[in-house]
Amino acid sequence: MHWPASPSRFANWTELNLETWRALTELYKAGRVRAIGVSNFRPAHLEPLMQTEVQPMVNQIEYHPGYLQREIVDYCRAHEILVEAWSPLGCGRVLADPRLVALAERLGITTAQLALRFCLETGTLPLPKSVTPERIRANLNVFSFALPADVIAEIQAFPEFGFSGQDPDKVTF
Repeated sequence: MHWPASPSRFANWTELNLETWRALTELYKAGRVRAIGVSNFRPAHLEPLMQTEVQPMVNQIEYHPGYLQREIVDYCRAHEILVEAWSPLGCGRVLADPRLVALAERLGITTAQLALRFCLETGTLPLPKSVTPERIRANLNVFSFALPADVIAEIQAFPEFGFSGQDPDKVTF
């Protein structure tokens, strides 16, 4: 489920989400898909699904240095839901951040590699997008190094930045 039906658009948003979830559950139980999940769901959207026969296995959310969504991530971890980071590079917005650029230069890696490795080391699965072969290769080269704990802590202490503005409770689609 790519976006939850939201209370700002639908009075019966919970039932709409449950109806769609039941259809996904049937596909899962029939063996037609190996895993089912959601995207952009907050705890309030997830709670009704957690009461069903099959709970979400993954929640794909916007997550990157500068936008950590701690409440959602903590909820998912507590319920063993994998967090996939869509836009782990902040649609490119985080790549020019001078703090991240300086950290990447200090470590001898690209800013994109820093952002992707940060996602991995904080327990999320990054889903980067690129059409440039050189960048795709660089994005794959994030398993030969680890980020120092102080770098992870520094990034986690950044004020929020780079958010797309896509609020699942306020989207108009």
